[in-house]
Amino acid sequence: MPTVAFSLEEILDALNKFHQRATYGAVGGLLDRNPQNVMSRSSRDPRHSWVVNQETRMPTGYRKTEIHPDIIERAKVITSSEELEGWLRNPF
Repeated sequence: MPTVAFSLEEILDALNKFHQRATYGAVGGLLDRNPQNVMSRSSRDPRHSWVVNQETRMPTGYRKTEIHPDIIERAKVITSSEELEGWLRNPF
């Protein structure tokens, strides 16, 4: 399991900057938190919408106006904490 080297805010900043989606499981795993509530205290807005459900590849419980307009710009969705940690260390 990866060590916690990033905060939720740092992860969200990077996902938003590079228009990259990551699953709740990937983010929760990297932060050593339960994926089901990793975003429970977060606002539902475009910046937070990059964290998505593994099945739907979209954020759960968001209205269309709360989702970033470029949410499907990239087909790739990061699905594991290891992959997310590697991507955060080198986004390209």
